[in-house]
Amino acid sequence: MYKIFFSLLFKRMDPEQAHHLAFRWIRLAARVPVLRTFLAAALAPRHKELRTEALGLRMHGPFGLAAGFDKNAVGIDGMAMLGFDHVEIGTVTGEPQPGNPKQRLFRLVKDRALINRMGFNNDGSLRVAARLASRTPVFKTVVGVNIGKTKLVPEEEAVADYVKSAERLAPYADYLVVNVSSRTRPGCATSRPRRRCAPC
Repeated sequence: MYKIFFSLLFKRMDPEQAHHLAFRWIRLAARVPVLRTFLAAALAPRHKELRTEALGLRMHGPFGLAAGFDKNAVGIDGMAMLGFDHVEIGTVTGEPQPGNPKQRLFRLVKDRALINRMGFNNDGSLRVAARLASRTPVFKTVVGVNIGKTKLVPEEEAVADYVKSAERLAPYADYLVVNVSSRTRPGCATSRPRRRCAPC
């Protein structure tokens, strides 16, 4: 069924549009109590044997969602509903930024892969922190927050930019990740694979 659905819809759709559409459906499903209960029971069964502890954090299991899917902390419960035992949001930067110009997400159908050149598009640490502060969790899930440097901030102000994001977001994070480089900078690893990226 997935192959038919993928072929008819996502294979013919721009990858970024497909991502937003799928994510919207997940978020909507998580808002419907009966549906989210059914999906969580079917897709995220809890087994004592899978319980995991790492860095002092206790999780239902070892499977987590890496940063990049939910950049703005808008679908944490939706991802928990699908079976992720911890969810890492972001990357979040000190200030809002639109990311790289489109098209910036490319599908490699034969390789069953994607090339991601999004460029840290996100709402900024202030708005994301407010969203986390007002969140009423439906599922008990470990939440990580991934922070990065605002693109327009000069290198000499990078530390202050990271500190600003950390101070805003750390109170709502079970763990914090500092993303010190990005391969989406002009002249960085996307165009020169052997060149080391500077923090961005």
